[in-house]
Amino acid sequence: MNITLPITPETVTRVTLDNGLTILVKDNPTNASVTLRGRLRAGGVFDTPQTAGLARLTTAALQRGTRKRTFQQLNEELDRYGMSFGIGAGTETIGFGGRALVEDFDRLLDLAADVLMHPTFPQRQVEKLRAEILADLKEDDQDTQHVAYREFRRLCYPETHPYHRLSDGTIKTVKRLTRAQMREFHARYFRPDLTTLVVVGDVRADAAIEKIARAFGKWRADGTPPLSTIPSVPPLKQMARRVVPLDGKTQADVVLGFPALCRADPDFYALSLGDLIFGRLGLYGRLGANVRDEQGLAYYVFSSLEAGIGAGPWSVRAGVNPKNLERAIESILAEIRRFRSEQVTQDELDEARDFLTGSLALRLETNDGVAAILSDIELFDLGLDYLQRYPQIIRSITAEQILAVVQKYAQVENYALAIAGPVEQ
Repeated sequence: MNITLPITPETVTRVTLDNGLTILVKDNPTNASVTLRGRLRAGGVFDTPQTAGLARLTTAALQRGTRKRTFQQLNEELDRYGMSFGIGAGTETIGFGGRALVEDFDRLLDLAADVLMHPTFPQRQVEKLRAEILADLKEDDQDTQHVAYREFRRLCYPETHPYHRLSDGTIKTVKRLTRAQMREFHARYFRPDLTTLVVVGDVRADAAIEKIARAFGKWRADGTPPLSTIPSVPPLKQMARRVVPLDGKTQADVVLGFPALCRADPDFYALSLGDLIFGRLGLYGRLGANVRDEQGLAYYVFSSLEAGIGAGPWSVRAGVNPKNLERAIESILAEIRRFRSEQVTQDELDEARDFLTGSLALRLETNDGVAAILSDIELFDLGLDYLQRYPQIIRSITAEQILAVVQKYAQVENYALAIAGPVEQ
């Protein structure tokens, strides 16, 4: 990475309005458009087992009608001016974003503020949306990859933990959600002091902040903001295995893994680099080379480290021929054992370092990419000098550090294993 970084303390303006709304602006005069990206510290983490899916349904319904715009009018306005806008809820956060030409930036802000602040939850549109979500959930129940991952999360995290369930909810819970619950969720969690707005494009910082203050300055919330507390998770004490038979399928999907760490954990960078070498680099790292290519035991196989506000899982996912199921699982475990016992090679380490620093540089080539990274910097409190420090952070990780964190988090006896497909329980 060279010295012309788009994100430094000198090139980004950060302010907080009187209502608690945080704004970050990065001027990019070489692009005649403006990207808006926002994030609220709210989401499925605030759902309960009885209201699973409430954050998702409420958030999706925001664009179905507001005080100023019907669903049809909102979409017509986006089409007429060539703008885009979308919003959705995850487990830890609610994200929204849009794009417009510079001359339409005020219009985009007005639309975004209307959606976020003044939804009306029209009954007809809510029921249409509910039907769409229920159809998606019914389809998910027949998707071997989705079912395996869902059951893995249930095995990996205790029932009282927000990561135990997916933010999608279930058919049973989504059917029971009411518009009153949606209004209550919106009133409680859609607040300026839980929100960050990032603007990147051909707009001066002072002008952008003034426009945002005009659109969002009247947004108010009472009381102390309800911040989510995601409890820590102890290591698994035994192997937990669950099989979900799904008839009419030709492939079995497998998810095997364990609770790991949060993004703020000091071990994050070493484990992230290790995960890249183990199951993502090139054609899915060591897993792809050995389990799939050399032994032919999987149609696909890769690893994934989900490190967020809380300690997400580190897992291996694979799609296999049901006849090869047990052999594929044992091969994955063998690779974990090898990864726990041998240091990565210098070539593997160099390639992974180059990939991480190079891929970050590619993300910075667009307004959307810069906005996304700025949003992460704010969410995880990384500091506006993060990109200046990032190459050295990655280059300083050693093979010894990777081996130590792998041995700390990866287990070959105590793990969660979920299987979905044409297999017997």
